[in-house]
Amino acid sequence: MKRRFSDNSGSALVEVALAAPIFLLMVTGAFELGRVAHFAIEVQNAARAGASFGSEPGNATSTGITQAAANDAPDLGSLTVTPGTACICETLTTGNTPTYSPSSGTIACTDPTIVACTGSSSTVTNRVVSYVTVSTQATINPVFTVKALPGSYTLHGYSEMRVLPN
Repeated sequence: MKRRFSDNSGSALVEVALAAPIFLLMVTGAFELGRVAHFAIEVQNAARAGASFGSEPGNATSTGITQAAANDAPDLGSLTVTPGTACICETLTTGNTPTYSPSSGTIACTDPTIVACTGSSSTVTNRVVSYVTVSTQATINPVFTVKALPGSYTLHGYSEMRVLPN
């Protein structure tokens, strides 16, 4: 009587033992990536909330903007908020569309272009348009550290909104 060596009991256990570490590494990586993505969205939304608060007339105070941004990101203890202002010179001519100086975006409100933006005539009106800017930053540490990856991640957010006229 010949005995066959085709017994398969235990082979599934060996397969699970080989595949489990790879599966756990993938699950851990997905968890950490999702966590970093969540905090990145929270940092950006905090900047947007601060700018939204500061764009309302009378709310453009540094303390109020910082508090609004911090209230929007309660999970981030390391959130730093940097509010600021920016301006642009808007020129309105009768019958035409408005033009802006500088045309590339906002600049500091103390810039000579903005300081010189005054006056109006029967066909042209110049006015300064103010913007509130909010930069946010937070540093998060990963739950699982891997030597090949950084020990912390610095996330940045930025938002700029036009201050509504009174």
